[in-house]
Amino acid sequence: MTRRPTRVESDGRKRVVPLGPCPWLPGWEITHDHSTQRDPYVMVRQGEGAATINAISCPIHHTFTVVRHMIAVRPLRRQGRAAWCPDCG
Repeated sequence: MTRRPTRVESDGRKRVVPLGPCPWLPGWEITHDHSTQRDPYVMVRQGEGAATINAISCPIHHTFTVVRHMIAVRPLRRQGRAAWCPDCG
C-alpha cells in the first residue's frame, strides 16, 4: 500500500492532499474516494486549516452530511447509508 502525499496546512496540522474537485459539489474537494465499493461513499472537504469542513457524500444521490472530523464517519457508516444519506433511506 502506498502512502498518499500530505501537506502541512495553516493551522499546523498535516492533512492528505485532495484527489481533486468534487464534480457534484462545487467548492468541495474529494479526499477519499470509495465510490467503487459495495457500499459507496466519498469523503469531501472544504476550506483549509482551522476552517476545514469535512463531509461524507453519496456518489449516487449527490447528497452530503457534514461531520465534525474524519473519525466521526465510522459510527455513521456502521448505522448504514440511511444514517447519512437521506435519499438512500
